[in-house]
Amino acid sequence: MLYDAALVLEGGAMRGNYSTGITDTFLAHHIEFKSVIGVSAGALCGAQFVAKQYGRMLHVNTHYRKDRDYISMWNLFMKNQDILNLDFLFQDHGWDWNNYDEAAYRRSRSNFSIVATRLNTGNAVIFTNPTGQDLVNDLKASCSMPFLMEPQETSAGPCMDGGVADSIPYNVAKAQGYQKLVVVRTRPHDYHKHLSGRLVKRMYHHSFKGYPSFAKTGINRPRTYNHQVNVVNRKTKNGEWFTFAPDNLVKVGRLESDTKKLEELYHQGQAQAEKMLPDMLQYLEK
Repeated sequence: MLYDAALVLEGGAMRGNYSTGITDTFLAHHIEFKSVIGVSAGALCGAQFVAKQYGRMLHVNTHYRKDRDYISMWNLFMKNQDILNLDFLFQDHGWDWNNYDEAAYRRSRSNFSIVATRLNTGNAVIFTNPTGQDLVNDLKASCSMPFLMEPQETSAGPCMDGGVADSIPYNVAKAQGYQKLVVVRTRPHDYHKHLSGRLVKRMYHHSFKGYPSFAKTGINRPRTYNHQVNVVNRKTKNGEWFTFAPDNLVKVGRLESDTKKLEELYHQGQAQAEKMLPDMLQYLEK
């Protein structure tokens, strides 16, 4: 069933396994959305969802998490490369590798939007329905975490982590004209960020001295994020939007290496989605 609604996917690095548990449950129940909007790990989750590749991200993150070609500090210190190699997800690794199905992605009835942050302005930039190398580049840009990864070149210029400018991109859905939003968080409902301290401010000013607008956006990110959380919570409480958020989040690091915890987080998302599915369908159909 294709619903006239937008699915909004928050980022969160390896916490995205929770989101994948939810979207895989949607796939199992043949639920689609006219618009899928993702930022950072949420964009990766969205790309798998739009291509209907059930279980792919769980398989990659549990079977290849310790593969140096995918995620490794070795890449940063010994090879002067990004810790997280997102090209790994879209390369052909042989007959037993679950390749990304771009043909299925192209056939999808959903529009797919990726949110990144433009270095030159510090503003969010939206890439809708990219294909081929543009799809890979835009996903890499959206996931490029400040201080851990390098900016990525896109059709909009150099970009980084979409969460810096727009962590929960509900405004993209509103701009597209959608009244019904299903929001997938990767933090509990009541989570708020601490404001940037002196060290974080110095790191942004030092690392992005050539991009002062981006540094300013990064420093102000907690305020923006906390405002977005308050909006989502208010809209959800009023019944205007429907939100998934983990109740008892399995604690994982940004680049968590404990695959059992990653699998547990995925199954937590699955269980919560199954439990809340009747309420979500009632919201979408009323």
